[in-house]
Amino acid sequence: MNLNQQMLSDLAAKLGLEENSQTAVRTAIDMANDFKNKNEDALLDEIRQLKKVMKNNPTQYQKQITAIKSLRAVMNEEQQRRLDRLLVLLEE
Repeated sequence: MNLNQQMLSDLAAKLGLEENSQTAVRTAIDMANDFKNKNEDALLDEIRQLKKVMKNNPTQYQKQITAIKSLRAVMNEEQQRRLDRLLVLLEE
């Protein structure tokens, strides 16, 4: 999956980070790089923690889930399957 700068800026705006989208994009890239070397158990722990934070604000949570789902359009089949598994964890 190749996300260009504009796509990341758009996603940051959807997530409510439009005030400083460049910083949000940089943060998203850094976070993605941090996750590259984590094992599955560590990633599941991160997802559980993220889910707790996200669900504190139901309106923002729905915006975030919608933004995450919008990534499907730029993913290949394997990435879509992974995203679907992630969404199951976040939405349960």
